[in-house]
Amino acid sequence: MPQYIALLRGINVSGQKIIKMVDLKAMFQAANCSSVVTYIQSGNVVFEHREADAAQLRQHLEDHLKTSLGYVVPILLRTQGQLAAIVAKSPFDDQLPEFGKRMYVCFLENAPDATAIAAIAPYTNPEEQLRVHGSEAYVYYASGLGKAKLTNAIIERKLGMATMRNWNTVNTLLEMSKPN
Repeated sequence: MPQYIALLRGINVSGQKIIKMVDLKAMFQAANCSSVVTYIQSGNVVFEHREADAAQLRQHLEDHLKTSLGYVVPILLRTQGQLAAIVAKSPFDDQLPEFGKRMYVCFLENAPDATAIAAIAPYTNPEEQLRVHGSEAYVYYASGLGKAKLTNAIIERKLGMATMRNWNTVNTLLEMSKPN
């Protein structure tokens, strides 16, 4: 069965849309997912499902969560192979200071066009660097994300729906999704 990584957008942020991971796991299991494992409270789920069409699976899961929770939770799906390729394509030097904490991947719903990428360029600088590869935007915050001006909100406004994970989380999800 295909191995997937579900990245939920907008849950457990500032006390909004709170979902306990034990409940999220049960919801995925009720949606016919197997080998379900969650990781940290930001909404990361590694699982298997017989559906090979990621778009259909995403719709199925979003519909199931909406029925269970009473509100929409957008999900971005990646396969284990896609996540491995995302990690391998990192455009930044992993020897940069505190790389695992300061490097982020914005998982985008769709690959942005050249116009969208050009529109976000003015928001970048040597302290807040962004590179887009397909449907991912890699962002390195030299001084950390806390006071950054290039926020997830700006990235979404310019590049489309996204959910952001730090490099350590991305690599942990990759390890969790590898076959035993």
